[in-house]
Amino acid sequence: MTVSLEKTSLKEADSQRADSQSGVSEHGAAKSSVPKVGAFESRLGDIAGIIGSIKLAVPLLIAIAAILIAATFYEAEVGSTVVQQEIYKSPWFGGLMFLLALNLGVSTLSRYPWKGARKVGFAITHWGLVVIIAGSAAVIHLSVEGMMLARTDAGPVSTLRVEGDLIEVAAPGKAPEQTALFIKADGTVVPNKVGDLSLLGYSNNTINTVHFEPGAQVENPAVRLVLKSDRMNQTLERWLAVAPAPYSAMDIGPAELQIVKATDPQTLSQALTAPDTTVDTARWGTVAIDWQGKSRTLNVEKSLNQPIELQAQGQTLTVEATGFWPDFRLDGNRQPTTATDLLRNPAIQLSLSDGEAVESWFVFGKPGFEPIRNQIAGEPIAISFAYNIAANTGPDAFFRLVIDAEGELHYAANSSKGFQSGPMTLGDAVTPGWADFEITLAEYIPQARVEREIVPLPKEAAGQGEPALLVQTSEQSDPVWVGWGEPTALSTQAGDWYVAFSPKLLQLPFSLQLNDFIVDRNEGSESVAMWTSDVSLIDPHAQDISQRRVWMNHPTWFKGWKIAQASWNPGDLNQSTLQVKREPWWVTGLTWLGSMMVTIGVATMFYGRAVAKKFKKVGTLLATAESEDAQTETTQTETSPTEDDDTETAGSIPLFNALLGR
Repeated sequence: MTVSLEKTSLKEADSQRADSQSGVSEHGAAKSSVPKVGAFESRLGDIAGIIGSIKLAVPLLIAIAAILIAATFYEAEVGSTVVQQEIYKSPWFGGLMFLLALNLGVSTLSRYPWKGARKVGFAITHWGLVVIIAGSAAVIHLSVEGMMLARTDAGPVSTLRVEGDLIEVAAPGKAPEQTALFIKADGTVVPNKVGDLSLLGYSNNTINTVHFEPGAQVENPAVRLVLKSDRMNQTLERWLAVAPAPYSAMDIGPAELQIVKATDPQTLSQALTAPDTTVDTARWGTVAIDWQGKSRTLNVEKSLNQPIELQAQGQTLTVEATGFWPDFRLDGNRQPTTATDLLRNPAIQLSLSDGEAVESWFVFGKPGFEPIRNQIAGEPIAISFAYNIAANTGPDAFFRLVIDAEGELHYAANSSKGFQSGPMTLGDAVTPGWADFEITLAEYIPQARVEREIVPLPKEAAGQGEPALLVQTSEQSDPVWVGWGEPTALSTQAGDWYVAFSPKLLQLPFSLQLNDFIVDRNEGSESVAMWTSDVSLIDPHAQDISQRRVWMNHPTWFKGWKIAQASWNPGDLNQSTLQVKREPWWVTGLTWLGSMMVTIGVATMFYGRAVAKKFKKVGTLLATAESEDAQTETTQTETSPTEDDDTETAGSIPLFNALLGR
């Protein structure tokens, strides 16, 4: 019996082995029936393998990191605008970022299907990086950002200064063309041609010079003077003209150059007479104060920084002269200063206080100059001032060229060495007495017209000029500088060209009015704690006005635009600079979505398996607990205790025990 069973088992095994071999042969036949992969599909797979490989990802990441580091240092030298155009917005950098996104995408697809926490997290992280790259590209190429300068003493602003410049060209017989420009760090202009106008270069340091040519329709005397000093090794050329008025006098440092047209003998005599030196320039004048029906006169020189008190109607007013400037000016920070020690524009600062109100006044000695009141606290004080001073408004040292009614030339010169005057003809040289300077009349034009020319300044004079663009038409032999923000006419045989080189402006769909600029200072010191812009945002279409406050790191949004505090001018608290930016909502959504995907993906890779195990174990424990509870209930039913039992049997819950044990 045992032998027969063994034989039967051997037969079944042989049968199974035969069936297996038959299956293998059938499978082989089936396998051979599948069509072979073509050469194109194989090549495509090889290319996909290369694109999605780590061998491509590592060099790409190293190259992009090196470019970003270099761009950071480059931006410190040339500014963000140049770096944006030359690197971040360049086609080659965009190509690198696209290749990185392609590498991440292909690498992720090659691992499909994504099973398990690590592969799922890997896929989510890599797709998140692709979304971030797409969002960054959209921010660079689709967002709009610029600066807005608003003032409390001006109207609403609706234009935004954005990066870049514009050139507008109107050629004879052609429609005007407008093109955006990009200026490289070396002065190269992109594009280098607009129509038939060539853009040859750029300088951020030019000045607008003036010279005069014959050909005016009216009488307008103009002269060219040459000033030479051997001791200082200097030779200067200066133009003077009766009109325009700013060119009738010119300050050259040690003295002033003047030109005067004398239409009658009295004017001629005054122009050629020595100045009156009897004026006492040591006295700073007096200030007459009228308050509450009481009058008081202050000697400025003697009462400077010495407060005085005025009594009237039971009230006390304290007045103190806190500053005096013989030749009042405002410096670059809009702070009062004096240009010279001469009494040309005398001004005094007065501080007033009546216990509640505090005011500061600037009172001027020149007739026609109204006082300036600065209300610091309280209500305005009803008061008036009259500043009386014998000001010597003329310069101590000057060279004056005088043209009489017959067109004859005369000169008058004054210096510390004395006064001199006399006739003058073309080519004559005069030594006025300022060091060893010699003044020569090089050119005289009775009927002169103004010709302006922009010229670049040398490198050592950096920061003193204005930007300009060097252009040349197809009909011009010499290039011409076109000033920034100044439309220029270029004369050619075919007619006049009009060229305007200007900032790039964007018209906003709303207006912004600066109501107030508030500076908060730290208690007990003058250090600035915070500055705030109180603005009104005006929508002209909806006729809506929204009141907002903007301060550092606390922007506001209006109609899809972000408005942030950028900077301020400590010398002018009526001014505020705001940054205005707009991004499409889906661009912002891309960057946030990509960041969330990367965070979730990384968490899934590192913690997904452990969390899954934890939930699986909890599920197992729950199932075990339910089974044991059912068994306990059955046991309790079968052996239920009687009422006489003094103790009760309590069932145990394994899930709680397991958790408490951990």
